[in-house]
Amino acid sequence: MAEAILNLVLNKLAEAAVTETLRLYGAGGQLDSLQHELQWIQAFLKDAEERQKVDHRTSAWVRDVREVAFRIEDVIDTFMADVDDHNNRRGVINALKQVLKNPKKLSIVRKLTSEMDAIEIRLREIEECTERYGIRELREESSSSATQPSRPLKGVMLPDEDDPDVIGLETDKENIVELLLDPNTPRRRVVSIVGQGGLGKTTLAKKVYNSDKIRRDFEIRVWLSISQQYKFIDVLRMMLEGIRPLDGDEKDLLRDHSSQRRSEVHFVRELNKLLKENRYLIIMDDVWTHDIWEQINEALPDVRNGSRILITTRFSEVATRADPTCDPYNLAYLGEKESLQLLLKKAFPFEDPKAYLDGLSDLPEKFARKCGNLPLALIVVGGRLSRELPTYNSWYKILQKLSWHNGDGKDCTDILATSYEDTPSYLKPCFMYFALFPEDYQIKVKRLIRMWVSEGFICEKNGTTMEETAEDYLEELVQRSMIQVVKRRYNGSIKYCRIHDLLHDLAIKKAEENNFLQIISNQGDKCCTSSNTVRRAALHCNREDIMQYTGPNLRSLFYFNDEAPNFSSFRNLKILYGNDDNDKYIKLPSKISKKMTQLRYFGNFLALGADVAPECWKSITHMRNLQTLHIIGYIESLNANYMWNVKTLRHAILPLGFPGPPSKADLPNLQTLKTVTVRESWLVEGWPKLPSITVLKLEDFPPKYKESFCHFLSEVPHLRSLEIRVDDDVLYERLDMSSFPCYNMQSLRVCGNWNNYECIGGVNQYKALDIHMFPIHLLKLTVWKCDFQEDPMPVIEQLKNLRELILVQGHHYQKQLSCSVRGFPRLEYLRLYNLESLWEWKVEKGGMPTLKDIYIRDCPDLVVIPQLQHMTCLDKLTLEGVHENLRDRLQGEESYKLQHIASVYYI
Repeated sequence: MAEAILNLVLNKLAEAAVTETLRLYGAGGQLDSLQHELQWIQAFLKDAEERQKVDHRTSAWVRDVREVAFRIEDVIDTFMADVDDHNNRRGVINALKQVLKNPKKLSIVRKLTSEMDAIEIRLREIEECTERYGIRELREESSSSATQPSRPLKGVMLPDEDDPDVIGLETDKENIVELLLDPNTPRRRVVSIVGQGGLGKTTLAKKVYNSDKIRRDFEIRVWLSISQQYKFIDVLRMMLEGIRPLDGDEKDLLRDHSSQRRSEVHFVRELNKLLKENRYLIIMDDVWTHDIWEQINEALPDVRNGSRILITTRFSEVATRADPTCDPYNLAYLGEKESLQLLLKKAFPFEDPKAYLDGLSDLPEKFARKCGNLPLALIVVGGRLSRELPTYNSWYKILQKLSWHNGDGKDCTDILATSYEDTPSYLKPCFMYFALFPEDYQIKVKRLIRMWVSEGFICEKNGTTMEETAEDYLEELVQRSMIQVVKRRYNGSIKYCRIHDLLHDLAIKKAEENNFLQIISNQGDKCCTSSNTVRRAALHCNREDIMQYTGPNLRSLFYFNDEAPNFSSFRNLKILYGNDDNDKYIKLPSKISKKMTQLRYFGNFLALGADVAPECWKSITHMRNLQTLHIIGYIESLNANYMWNVKTLRHAILPLGFPGPPSKADLPNLQTLKTVTVRESWLVEGWPKLPSITVLKLEDFPPKYKESFCHFLSEVPHLRSLEIRVDDDVLYERLDMSSFPCYNMQSLRVCGNWNNYECIGGVNQYKALDIHMFPIHLLKLTVWKCDFQEDPMPVIEQLKNLRELILVQGHHYQKQLSCSVRGFPRLEYLRLYNLESLWEWKVEKGGMPTLKDIYIRDCPDLVVIPQLQHMTCLDKLTLEGVHENLRDRLQGEESYKLQHIASVYYI
């Protein structure tokens, strides 16, 4: 890990802003010397990190390197903050004049020089230790043996670890299903799956949850992920949301933290009412204590209709306390054959392993035995091998490194740690970053990637953005089976991910060893912390006195609680990340310190109405290094021209009503801009310069801007996602997509009166829908207020690459939707929302051949839908607010049409 930290410091010293400022303040020579010394040490560091496991002297040398790297980071960050503060007080021009006249008189220069001199002395001492500890010889020995190149990532989507198609659990699944469906036990029953971490309890429970027998027998099925530090109200919320959407009053109850007990009583009452009317299955995954069962018990009525609760846990006591009359189902290890099969499946995700087995001799069997037949260990080791060339020598070297000597499957900590040690240095900080998130947390990948970039984990590469490189890093962690994919986007990129509990524990352990982070959380009345010199802190509880647990060196602050701590004292803070779980955003502070000039990631905050003072937005302009600004909500009457002076901005997610950049604004690095209001000046003075923009969302788009907007689009060739919201009161001439040079556009969302009319001479004239009105390469299309005079499907279905289609809120037309046998050859997701006049949806046999997921909501007149039994890929169907006749037929005489669908929901 010291190698990775040193890389980060070298990247910092190479940043243009740092380099130019140091040279301007007369420290250019020291910068060059510092870089040279660090690069020299870096040449020996990788081998020293491997040797430190068995050599305490080398371990001390690695620790010294890590500490001096942290010290350099502190010195540079403090210096840059001093410069910004100095320039703010005196003005940039006056500050530069003073430096040029007599730079030594400035205290910040004297302070910098003194610190860098001390660091150089310390680096020379570390250099001398390389010979004293024999690290130089180690380097020469290791460099003489050529290393095998790794296999590159394939140019296809990687398999997801959350895929329930695993090996060796079919018999277990049938046994659990039989217990759940036992007709001799009509009363409510609790069935428990017990086994150590990594055995596949969650995967087995998912296979049970999605089995055909279970889907047919239970009207309500709800999945709950229970972590060690759960909140009871969150468990109740998840359970209710699994049955029906929350209404507005219930959402307000959740936001009002002062009425938690009232919220709990309401949710328990609602759950009781809903569950009494149906046969239900509640799956509670990863239960650590019996407390949660005792709390949730009263929300689960026993009406003697065969309802069931399925618990997965590591502890037999939890199982017996939940239901003493039902023996726990103890999950066993895999057999030798299944272990070998699972290992090879993960080691060769894209190829047939048979072609390589002869050359590998008995190594696969040795790996399987080394992993003790434990699924998680097999998956992680297989993922590690998937990155190596499938030769005997390369696999043998990996086998020699595995330190799990007993091989009995009792504890896979060592083997997981070995896989971490074999991870490339550039991935180690990315992996340890997952320790910051609570257990079982579903992580939003876009935000994770932006934080990695802000931390400096990602290097610039020619031809690709840092965000694209970060996506590659995440995909590599997935291929190594260290991270799990929860959901992918329409274009195949990862939308949500998570980390297995045991790997989460490993990430925390490694992060603490390297002073990378600390977790501040309540355990009883105690606060669990590590060193106060830590660089990153995650608050999993409410703490006002955070300074007591961290210290002045804090660089990143994450809070997953209900309140924002006082962060104004952290001058060198780079990342401030607020709770975004279940949209529990925290209000934007009324005052922000202007000294937080080093901040790179600022979110996720809520801005409402006129509550936010203009001074708050002005303070944000002092964040000269800001890369991501994420604030939701709405604002009123704001003049924010000064906001667009931050040239480093890469992603700006802003509240409704926020005015867009002025016409003369030049934002060369901005990739994401949403949501901003179109400025009147854009029509006269021209659109702002956004050469790197990839995601754009515009509010209140006037129709008269069509021509100038087309010219703007010709200057943004990287645009991939566009959303336009048009004033509802304006009947406008539709935007003709055929005139857009949108070769890279993958997602289009048009919101407004899209109604097949254009206004010509004050008269509404009908205009037919045409395929040329859409970018031909679209993967996702969303149309709001789609009051088409004619059925739009015959036109839209010609978009051959379309993966996802969403039609929303049509009031006056669209009584029928018809799809041909040739239509939508690649469509996977279809959403029909609020189509009030729709009564029939038809698809010719063979049409929509790849459709996986259908969601129909609030279409009250819909009574005719396609012959779904012909859609063989269909995996999920959700019907909410459709005609009772349709629902009754599908649950009765036409239920055979749904037999092949894994998940069917009626809401």
